Amino acid sequence: MLTAAEAAAQLGVKLGTLYAYVSRGWLKSYRRKVGREALYRRVDIEALRGVTMPERGRRARSLPDASSWVTVAQPAAAEGSPAGVIVAESAVSSIVEGRQLAYRGYPIEELVERATFEQVCLLLWNGDRPAPPEVQRLVKEIAAARMPAAVAAALSAVGRDAAPLLRLAVMMPVLAAAERRHPARTRLDDARLIISAMPLALAPAACPKEGRAGAKPEISGIAARLLMGSFGPGFAEWEREALDHVLIACAEHELNASTFAARVVASTGADLFASVLAALCSLSGPIHGGACDRIEEMFAQLESGARLESLLASFDEKHLLPPGFGHAIYPSGDPRAALLKKVAATIARRKGKRLYETALRVEETVWKRDRLRPNLDFYLTVCVRMLGFARGLPAAIFAVGRTAGWIAHSLEQYADNRLIRPRMRYRGSPQRHWEH
Repeated sequence: MLTAAEAAAQLGVKLGTLYAYVSRGWLKSYRRKVGREALYRRVDIEALRGVTMPERGRRARSLPDASSWVTVAQPAAAEGSPAGVIVAESAVSSIVEGRQLAYRGYPIEELVERATFEQVCLLLWNGDRPAPPEVQRLVKEIAAARMPAAVAAALSAVGRDAAPLLRLAVMMPVLAAAERRHPARTRLDDARLIISAMPLALAPAACPKEGRAGAKPEISGIAARLLMGSFGPGFAEWEREALDHVLIACAEHELNASTFAARVVASTGADLFASVLAALCSLSGPIHGGACDRIEEMFAQLESGARLESLLASFDEKHLLPPGFGHAIYPSGDPRAALLKKVAATIARRKGKRLYETALRVEETVWKRDRLRPNLDFYLTVCVRMLGFARGLPAAIFAVGRTAGWIAHSLEQYADNRLIRPRMRYRGSPQRHWEH
């Protein structure tokens, strides 16, 4: 028999999670004849560990009733709600009244202004504001990150002209395979490794390296690593700060398609590499991850002399929204876009206003014409391109930022896991028979 503390340690969960397993019928507790302490059978803990921690190579002797371990979608809070259906509860982020976004309770406006991306990563992963030593550890790991030979070979095989998102996706399984040869690591170790390694996959796809006058060459975080990979060590501190703001704005956004994909994979017990890979694969679809590419194409056409009204009319003819405009969750405007518009204005004061002024003209015209506000993708693309990154990099930089949220949701799923297995309503042919 094991005590509650011993049982929780065997499962790798908190005591509250252990008690939740008991309340759901996953696990039975026993009371001592003397004293009130609950005890747990070791064989029951071993069987449950096969369900909750399959990456350790154990399989359950028996599964509890499906109703207790499968997450089933719940109806939307209101008929016709843009939020769709409720499939899980989460403490990672919140969207209140279609206008307020917070990470772990902190308003995104405060985080963009006062936090670093590395602090936000640890906040999302651990639930609380990180202590300085934790932040320094992550920053040092980012600075020390080097690409494993196997990953370099895989990226070489897909070619330098491969789409940046594809390069990130190719990296994940190879990185996972390389890490399995090393001693066992915690999930937080894997989280730090993933976020540290991702910028390395983008450097060969970025602009030619050209030194710039002005700034400190040392790596001090993900933004600095991305700038170093594209432009060499001469980036300015204000550029690093601007890109850091972009990454924070991208870091988390509740249960979007890519985050849901990550949680579904995590619910099977797959590792963090697999969860991040699933999220990256979902971004390869044009509906979820292709907005930045379409925005870049629109700006390229405008720069080549196309008339804005003609472009907007062509979107109407195809029954499409202008790329980078409108958001089902934010009918009054995306707060992240408002934050990044300020970042774009800061960049414009130092790098030239041409693209920024074009963006303002597009925003004003779309508002007058369609009453639509820009979303995150629009000013994310504007900021990244104004900083000088190559075409195709805005979507990849979004993915690097959003990886913080994908990991946070995967960790949350592991901590109190129920296999995500929604149901579907059948609308096919009625039952029939295959006759000779």
